[in-house]
Amino acid sequence: MMIYSDTVRYTLMALAYLALNRGRLVKAEEIARTQNIPRPFLSKILHELSKRDILTSVKGPKGGFTLKVDPEKLSIWDVIVLLGEENKFQTCILMPDKCEVYETNPCVIHHKWEKIKRKVIDFLKSTTIAELTSVEERHLSNLLSSGK
Repeated sequence: MMIYSDTVRYTLMALAYLALNRGRLVKAEEIARTQNIPRPFLSKILHELSKRDILTSVKGPKGGFTLKVDPEKLSIWDVIVLLGEENKFQTCILMPDKCEVYETNPCVIHHKWEKIKRKVIDFLKSTTIAELTSVEERHLSNLLSSGK
């Protein structure tokens, strides 16, 4: 089960890459190529993040994107909320459209799922973009060592 959309996943990948490359302007083409994110999709994400004051965008041939926020203070959950996808974590595992029914008459797994869901959300709230950079560093070193 995918707990969030490609938009969230691509956003996290782009933010991790930008966090790893703090201190320089990074072109969208570079992020798209290294992260294997479709370029048009990435452009929308980067411009949205710029509008929301997460990134600084500099136009022109020497331009690019850089993080405007501290990656230590931006959690995966913050990104999910920023992109308006937190509601996906409120659904029931059996009947996503009917979870509110279970407030008064829960199904047999409702309470178990609620406990797991809380743990997942706590994990997402406590995991920062800065932490994702170590994953990104490993990914890039694997790419370089395999000659891709």
